[in-house]
Amino acid sequence: MVRFSIEDLPPFPEDLHLAPIATISSARLQERDPTETARMIEACQTYGFFYLDLRDTKEGEQLLNDSEALLELAKEVFALPAEEKLQYHLKKGVSLFGYKAPGTVKLTDPERRPDSTEFFNIGKDLVQGLAPGWPYPPAITAARDPLLNGFTRRAHECGMLVLRTLARGLDLSDEEAFVRLNRFDMLSGDHCRLTRKFPHPSDKNAIGLPSHTDFGSVTILFNWLGGLQIESRTAGRVGQWEWVKPMAGYAIINLGDAMVRFTNGALKSAKHRVVPSPGPQVELDRYSVVYFVRPHNEALMQPLPEFANGTHVKVGGKVSVDDDENKVYTAGEWMVKRSIQLGS
Repeated sequence: MVRFSIEDLPPFPEDLHLAPIATISSARLQERDPTETARMIEACQTYGFFYLDLRDTKEGEQLLNDSEALLELAKEVFALPAEEKLQYHLKKGVSLFGYKAPGTVKLTDPERRPDSTEFFNIGKDLVQGLAPGWPYPPAITAARDPLLNGFTRRAHECGMLVLRTLARGLDLSDEEAFVRLNRFDMLSGDHCRLTRKFPHPSDKNAIGLPSHTDFGSVTILFNWLGGLQIESRTAGRVGQWEWVKPMAGYAIINLGDAMVRFTNGALKSAKHRVVPSPGPQVELDRYSVVYFVRPHNEALMQPLPEFANGTHVKVGGKVSVDDDENKVYTAGEWMVKRSIQLGS
């Protein structure tokens, strides 16, 4: 397969302040390298984001190929007429899956700006035949096997590599502790997301997606144009927005609020947002391909026993659902409540 090249796109400006996030080798994680494990743990307790080099493993190369095939699928389905895409629109509080049109206003955005992002959430359970799912355009249905089937399996296993490394780096006695909470063979909110943000060349205040934290366990992102920003953790810049530059051959990994919950705040779920692409990139549609690893529906959203006493240093973001801290939700219940908070 001819590798799609970021170099074929307009250049990412050189004068922007980049988030100093770590670059981690997937091969070294597979080898259980203690230095790489420690570097990943540090990344997940500071910025909450890191680049994962996928070029050094066979599985990583396959994921890169999958992401580029899904990029072409995204271009095809987002070119459909708006009235056709709206036939597949998700229903907030009913289903996380289906199509979301641009124009959502998130209540956490002080300026109440409608977003300029549309996406298709494609449930892993449907792709893998675990459950019936939301209807999708014919192009997505036709891509179920082998493309979506293979991508969801490989991306999920990439997430499990991250979770096993976290368990090892946090000195858990059971390396599979986080993996069991995010089982691939059980019903869950796991999904592949195809995303398009349309250009805003004349409106520098436009928002692609307002500030938020993800509410699953691990997010695996493939993108080609700039636009992603995360909150700085650097002294003197804390709370300011810093750019994440796409890099060829790398996925961008971040943790979600579920990992904050499971570790009682020992891991970080970082705030991030999507803004208009910088420099000459602003003229183009911005596509991304994402896989969200989320706890299976029966998992209990509470700290693991090792973290229940609160002796670990807390670095994480928000973990609450509404204000009821005394109720232990299942992940299925928790995901529905969090999805309702997405906006209107």
